[in-house]
Amino acid sequence: EQHPDTAMAYNSIGSAYYVKGEHAEALDTFERAMQIRLATLGEQHADTAASYNNVGNAYFSKSEFDKALEMYKKALQIQLAMLGEQHADTATTYSNIGYAYDSKGEYNKALEMQQ
Repeated sequence: EQHPDTAMAYNSIGSAYYVKGEHAEALDTFERAMQIRLATLGEQHADTAASYNNVGNAYFSKSEFDKALEMYKKALQIQLAMLGEQHADTATTYSNIGYAYDSKGEYNKALEMQQ
């Protein structure tokens, strides 16, 4: 169970749930993938950042915007350290943060993330 390939499998299953609109199941599965990645790859790894983003997306889909922001910000910290400001994954996370702030009605913060 504690292997990066297992985390990848959970991530794929979580994505299937997510696409089907089964966001609670997606969240549970994405969180399992994230815990395995934290245990096997550590905090400072691009795949761990991707897991934080996936968990954030599941929270976002459940309209739990504060929890989504928490996950997105963790992903962003890792991505800035590991991938840099100009990486596509980092840009996606900035965008996710912006959408979450927009959904909360915090439009100035949303605009900051989109620039």
